[in-house]
Amino acid sequence: MCSRPGGDRGPGLTFSHHVDALNQHENIIVDELWKLGSQVDQTKLQQYDVFWFYAKGFAPDLYNQLKQLCPNKKFVFGPNVLLDFPDYGPHDAWDKWFVQNVEFDLYIDQVEYYNNHVKKFLRKDLVQNADYLDKCVTFDINPELINNKNIKYDCLVYSKKRRYDDNYLQFHEGIIDLLEENEISYVELTYGKYTRQEYFDRLLESKCCLNLSLDECPGIATYESMFLDVPVIGSPHNTPSIFDQRFWVHDTDYMTENSYIKRKDTAAKAYIEKLQEFLSGKLQIEKTPRDYILKHAGYERYRDDAYQLLLKYC
Repeated sequence: MCSRPGGDRGPGLTFSHHVDALNQHENIIVDELWKLGSQVDQTKLQQYDVFWFYAKGFAPDLYNQLKQLCPNKKFVFGPNVLLDFPDYGPHDAWDKWFVQNVEFDLYIDQVEYYNNHVKKFLRKDLVQNADYLDKCVTFDINPELINNKNIKYDCLVYSKKRRYDDNYLQFHEGIIDLLEENEISYVELTYGKYTRQEYFDRLLESKCCLNLSLDECPGIATYESMFLDVPVIGSPHNTPSIFDQRFWVHDTDYMTENSYIKRKDTAAKAYIEKLQEFLSGKLQIEKTPRDYILKHAGYERYRDDAYQLLLKYC
């Protein structure tokens, strides 16, 4: 590993799970470059098969030096490299340097739709080396919480406005109006304005979670909802890693040719219709969200998928 994100939440959290999961594979041993000391000679570097840059922000000189010293080794980038501004594409000098200069054997995003979007900006000679690898994460959530559910609401409305979500306010207002018109009980949490414990408490009081975010890759909050056995309703763009695709709300947003996702004016109505289908019993759970996420987000699935990508591209 040659780059990592900062902090211990979001990408910083998933990076630690990434390393731990890979190290559990019988054919993979992971070292972290910053733990090898300030001087790493060429002989030491030659023992590695792959140089993996997990996150954006690494110095171009580091890449250039490794490429010069080990030109025949394999170089992997992602899943937190491009794009900070998906509606703009390569946005700053670093992004532009990357897409113009970096030679990669494998470029990774976390979900297919986002990877397909990023491919619009990659060099044509490298676009075939772009793929996706869904994240893994473990939870410090006491599973006994699930036995103490106390349902008070038909749904938890998870409100999250993205910078590029042009008509979120209209969409959100439509959701709330339709919930009240149809006498559907709900509680709402807004991204960035709740504690983690409060989120868990509201999930355990709700029959399902209605995810209003325009897109997720997917978010940790989505995984936590499924871990607590609460089904998530949303579009394929905001709940791409889902226990049951019948809970997807289709035809509510679309990917533009050159920019990014746009939400349709009819989205609110489609979300409420899907919610009503679930509440009426017409849409029943066949595979529990918890069973799915325990397997999908676990280390075994992740390390096996990662290894297959390395075999395919490297």
